[in-house]
Amino acid sequence: MALVKKGSRLIIVDGTTYRWRLRGRPTYDQGLAMSPLTYAVEHAQTPGTTLVITTNQPHLSN
Repeated sequence: MALVKKGSRLIIVDGTTYRWRLRGRPTYDQGLAMSPLTYAVEHAQTPGTTLVITTNQPHLSN
């Protein structure tokens, strides 16, 4: 599944461009601070494979 371009940001790492996106509203568990922040990253030029990253931080809206 490819990332939606609307609301996503570009980042360049070692000359390679990636697109990342953070969910705007927290999930129910994230709102209760029961589950950590997650965001998705994919290669900008060849989308298709998405890497989901889970951190140990709460969602930014908490």
